[in-house]
Amino acid sequence: MKSVLVCAADTSIGHSGSMGRCLKHVVASLEARGCRAVILSAKELAEAQQSDTLLKLFSLFRVPWLVIYWVFAFKVWRSAGRPLMVSISQEWVVPFGFSKQIAIYHDVIQYFYPRNKKSALYYRYYLRWISRKLALIYCATDATGRMVRRILGSQNYHLCGVPIEKEFLSPREESTTGERFQSVWVGTLAAHKNHMRVLNYIQSAADDEGSIAMVISAVAAPALRHEVEVRGLGDRIKIFSNLSDPELSSIYRRSATVLSTSALEGFCMPVLEAALCGCVPVVPDRATFRENFGRFGLLVPPHSAEYGNYIRRAEISFSRHEIMESAQAFHDAIRDRWSTSMDEIANAAMAGCKGKVLHQQPKCSSAAPSGPAPH
Repeated sequence: MKSVLVCAADTSIGHSGSMGRCLKHVVASLEARGCRAVILSAKELAEAQQSDTLLKLFSLFRVPWLVIYWVFAFKVWRSAGRPLMVSISQEWVVPFGFSKQIAIYHDVIQYFYPRNKKSALYYRYYLRWISRKLALIYCATDATGRMVRRILGSQNYHLCGVPIEKEFLSPREESTTGERFQSVWVGTLAAHKNHMRVLNYIQSAADDEGSIAMVISAVAAPALRHEVEVRGLGDRIKIFSNLSDPELSSIYRRSATVLSTSALEGFCMPVLEAALCGCVPVVPDRATFRENFGRFGLLVPPHSAEYGNYIRRAEISFSRHEIMESAQAFHDAIRDRWSTSMDEIANAAMAGCKGKVLHQQPKCSSAAPSGPAPH
């Protein structure tokens, strides 16, 4: 059985976010094709630091985290027989120019919105150099691919999409008992997610009786609760965190619409998950959203704050049945793309990573012309 290293620097296999679910899909898909997946994430690094003397010394002398991760990844890569490396998103590119690598770009947000000055140097300069050495790039959408081409220059990419967990594909007659919501929003407090736009909309729509469910990480939940309380919006905004997939699915099924206020997205898994559960997408009129949801959702002008009008239109423009049918058809196409992409990666691993990756179906290939990033 051929080993494949799956690199994800700051997410673990048990993470409940969309990046964590993407990682789970990669691992499960490759293992189903006979590839032993070796996970290299923050969780695995933390465990290794408990027993590896070199990594302990690095931590003791406060060596930068990313350098420690690279050393850890190199040691595992070498001990596993120098296998093919599948890196998830731009954050997980490991500096092995001599290793056959395949990148799956779920998003490229950190290039435009780096976490700090040090990461800006990594994303905006080192990333561009090392990514050109990768064997192949898969992108979740054409919009993501165009962003990658803007960052990397003339670079071919292939579409893979990201399939959705089965919890969000359960029968439509599933029980939906519990509090009902006018909308559900899933995100973080990062600037590009624009969570304040949701709060501003609720505050300006004082006569509206609908409530919104906001799903966020446990770490960020206290700060969001404080903002909601200061604005006096506790009766209309319910905050949820640490949800299992079935619990999140239940909230989707009890919500009429799903909101996104993001200024930049690579795929937006939560919106598709919610649409599969019957929520009408109400999303910004930006490239990724147009590509994924333009046929079964409402597109809001990018800088508009009038979400209330679009939410009310959405509730009368589509039935839950229509949304679920359209979302399911779209997801079927994504699942086919993903299956073909994983076949290609598995074949490359089985062949010892020596030849070119052969593309099995033209429909998942794309070489879009370069152009401006879809902000």
